[in-house]
Amino acid sequence: MLIRVAFIMKNSTPAAGAESPMALFKQLERRPGAPGELRARQRGVLGAYMEKLGCEDLAFEMPTGSGKTLVGCLIAEWRRRSRNERVAYLAPTRQLAQQAARLAELYGVPAVDLTGTHKEWDPAAALRFVRKQALAFATFNAVFNSSPKMAPQALVLDDAHAAESPVASTWSVRIQRHRESTTYDQVVEVLTGCGAFSAAVARRLHHRTAGRVYLAGVAETTLAAPKLEQVLEHALVFEPRWRFAYEKLGHSGLAACLVYANSDEIFIRPVVPPTLSHKQFDDAAQRIYMSATLGDSGELERAFGRRRIERIERIEGDPAALVPDAEDDDGEAGNGRRFFCFPGLTRGLDNDRLPGFVREQIDAFGKALLIARSDAERKQLVEAVAPVGMPQWVTGEADDAPDEFRDAKRGLLAAANRYDGIDLPGDTCRLVVMHGCPTGAHLQERFLYESLGADAVLNERIRTRLIQGAGRATRGSNDRAAIIMLGRDLEHFCATHLDTMPAEIRTEITFGMEQEGSSEADLREALATVSAGGDDWAKVDEFVREREQTDDRPHQVPEGTLQLQAAARFEVEAANAAWHHNWEQAVERARKAIEALSGGDSHYRALWQYLAGAWAVLAAQGAGGTHWVGVADRSFDDARVSAQGTQWLSELNLDAATLLTPNSQTEETAPDPLDEWVIDRITGHALRTSMKPLPQEQKIRDGLWQTDSTLFEHGLTALGELMGAEVLQRSSAHSEPDAVWTFGEHFWLAIEAKSEATGPKVASKGVREALTHLNYAAGVTRREIPEGSVILFVTPQTGVAYDAGLVATGSPLFLVAPEPIQQIAQRLLAAWGAIRAETSRLETTDARPVVADVLSKQQALPSQWLALVTTLPITTA
Repeated sequence: MLIRVAFIMKNSTPAAGAESPMALFKQLERRPGAPGELRARQRGVLGAYMEKLGCEDLAFEMPTGSGKTLVGCLIAEWRRRSRNERVAYLAPTRQLAQQAARLAELYGVPAVDLTGTHKEWDPAAALRFVRKQALAFATFNAVFNSSPKMAPQALVLDDAHAAESPVASTWSVRIQRHRESTTYDQVVEVLTGCGAFSAAVARRLHHRTAGRVYLAGVAETTLAAPKLEQVLEHALVFEPRWRFAYEKLGHSGLAACLVYANSDEIFIRPVVPPTLSHKQFDDAAQRIYMSATLGDSGELERAFGRRRIERIERIEGDPAALVPDAEDDDGEAGNGRRFFCFPGLTRGLDNDRLPGFVREQIDAFGKALLIARSDAERKQLVEAVAPVGMPQWVTGEADDAPDEFRDAKRGLLAAANRYDGIDLPGDTCRLVVMHGCPTGAHLQERFLYESLGADAVLNERIRTRLIQGAGRATRGSNDRAAIIMLGRDLEHFCATHLDTMPAEIRTEITFGMEQEGSSEADLREALATVSAGGDDWAKVDEFVREREQTDDRPHQVPEGTLQLQAAARFEVEAANAAWHHNWEQAVERARKAIEALSGGDSHYRALWQYLAGAWAVLAAQGAGGTHWVGVADRSFDDARVSAQGTQWLSELNLDAATLLTPNSQTEETAPDPLDEWVIDRITGHALRTSMKPLPQEQKIRDGLWQTDSTLFEHGLTALGELMGAEVLQRSSAHSEPDAVWTFGEHFWLAIEAKSEATGPKVASKGVREALTHLNYAAGVTRREIPEGSVILFVTPQTGVAYDAGLVATGSPLFLVAPEPIQQIAQRLLAAWGAIRAETSRLETTDARPVVADVLSKQQALPSQWLALVTTLPITTA
């Protein structure tokens, strides 16, 4: 028998090295269509790279169109050959990673596609990477996850400015209330029980009246970590989306996290991602960060958790090099021309007409990309502006634009918090609709922006997102697109940060804002010109180009940038020390950060002063002695001064001795100050000891069960009086609320009553009226509106018009049927009957505990009845 065995016989000699990436370029066997030589800016960056070869973390900035992908591929391939390293090239999305891989092959660089989960990888391709035979091209998530399946020895990170969320998500637990209400409630209960949340904050969270993001007390949260862990461990049986991040945190990491909460979710994460403890990232011999917009405020260091990232100085090149030619190396042909359209500045386009105008433009252009800040905003906006019958697509956080949308003649692509990684060049799409200032990717960001008021630390991030988002449909220098900008906050940011933006987009935004006061017809005609192109558009393009070339305004460094840059290293070191529970070192490094922030944004400095105080409490708890108690109290005092003008510190315990007292870590929730105020008011009410019938009872029964608006409003007034509230007196003014119940400085409740309404949906006009009610009460009483106050829109209508929902975005406005109001009235009437029967002969001191007990049993305390009227925000009705 003859047996034949076939073997593949080939040399395994490694690819020849080169003395530098520039020298390597000449050795590569490039395919047709690849660039024949390096551009001046590319040569400059590669030369500077060799001078900083020993830097473990190195970043460089190259504008769109200057050949950044080729530079990254040359550095990666040179390290693979000369250093015999496994090198991974990471990008934010699959599309960008795969595009870079295709270009690498064009350049003659061996590449394998390792995008997707490790289960989706081609085994042969993965083996080529492991054996150092090819570069791996993947997304950030390939390295930043709880259990990475690749171990690169060098990393090239493209579009590094977009990495903050994917990096931090490795250690971030996000508990969404609509998905995991039980876990949400249990976490709030634990944090309230340990004192991390005050009773007032817990009430606002429970009843969905939290108007902002709250930070849980840091020292209390750390000390309660075992109880918090029990809640999260129990929730793991339901396989929540955050289970892998929780496993990455572990017990030790959980104790080092900050916890943020609002009415919709709870967000748990370290203040800075602990990448120094992430082996698959930290063990790399070198990490290269590439971006068109790196920034100067330490944003990159904070995003990647690195002490210091060395920069290659910006290398200027010939602007003509950005013009595409036959050897355009990577498809980055520079931004085309954009027309920034601000409908909110246009005569005649009020909130009622605006959705219809945007809908009309989407229909006229035929295709549009819509970018909102969150899924909720995305859904609302799509409902408000999508033309009837137009096909719709949705893209996720790291997804590409669907091929179906690219190929379709008509369609709407909607994205939430996606400002990078969607490329729609040429005729693919010529209209982008951006809604809202691009903040709030997660609760830590929202806390910094909304609650802390630390705009400076986020301005660089916001500016980058705005620039990137506006460029999604102008990827080539001949592209054109209209950018419809929606939202007062977006208009304000553009107006106040123009001088910090690159000259091109600064000129385009200025041109768009100069259309202020144009008529709706003028704006419609301008947008039609963008859509059609042709000679008219060419004239606009030339006009804007000439203005850009003559704009000699210097690029302005935002205020506080230098301080933020200097503090970044110490913030990372402090967070890393806290991650390892080295509280003494965490305090010491935090104080260095505070010192560096001196002269900059005081609100951001207040956060680090508070963290220093909380970590000092933990140091005192571990080491004992009075030294750390003194450090904590001084830090808290400094935080109070720096945080002036904000409210976030007012709900936190800032007394070190109390925080260190064992009794302060109690299972019992402290009484709600609002409930206590109501109990005192009713106990001291003259009607409690009166033997006459309650005069309010008949008004309540005659009014709240009727549709007549006058009787209904009288019933609301009487109900507020029995609640113990101070009821705002009516004056017959045209714009006054139907009712306002004020509970001292604790809580206000305003009501817009439409008991006679018959239509199916609430209109935007009524919503706009309701939104003024709390401000009206504040003006009349000359008092500040308490945090967590709400407005009720009481009506038999069960739906809300799309534009009405948009008008109410971000407001504490709730849709309520008459029945819950009637139910509350029945509870109060029953409670008053029992209170008068049991306490009419008792003195105030003896009556108070009885009043409290009766109100509690009848479910008539605010903390008990608020849930009946705050279940349906009008934005989601």
